[in-house]
Amino acid sequence: MKTTVSSTLIPLSAFMLFLAAIMSFTFACASDKELPVLEARAQEINKTVMCPVCPGESIDQSQHPRAKAMRGVVDEKLAEGSTNDEIRQFFVERYGPSVLLEPPREGLNWLVWVVPPVGILAAAVALYFVLRLAVRPSRRTGGSPDDGVALSEAERDDYFLRIEAALASDSDGERPPQAVSDTRDAGEAVAG
Repeated sequence: MKTTVSSTLIPLSAFMLFLAAIMSFTFACASDKELPVLEARAQEINKTVMCPVCPGESIDQSQHPRAKAMRGVVDEKLAEGSTNDEIRQFFVERYGPSVLLEPPREGLNWLVWVVPPVGILAAAVALYFVLRLAVRPSRRTGGSPDDGVALSEAERDDYFLRIEAALASDSDGERPPQAVSDTRDAGEAVAG
């Protein structure tokens, strides 16, 4: 009994130690003090302006000297009292509209914002209907896959004999004999 309790306590204590470590890292990363207003605004702007040298990277992420200079310009403009939009417009005038990580919501650029959600919604609706059609039973067969072809006992026996003859001739390397015509119970001629 003692080995069972100790074998249970070891994993439990290891799990508790793991949880304590995760909680301590979580609390260490959380900060109680707020950022100054200008610094928070600078970070917000820096995250929306793209580095012209490093494609796809904001000036907040990039370590390129030009990105560092652009961060300095943002700080200067904020100290002068410029608004966030005025600072973004300053960079657009110098580098073009592609310097913004977020395309403007005007002109044909609105399609960038509308097409992805509409496309996802259309794909979901199409998938729903395709799956619904795949699960629904067929109207032609009456809902049962076995109802499609009804063979009499004689027709079924003839069918199996032909299959066996074809398999036997394939294993001999010969071509199976071709039947010119065959008459059924109903009197109709069937080409073989």
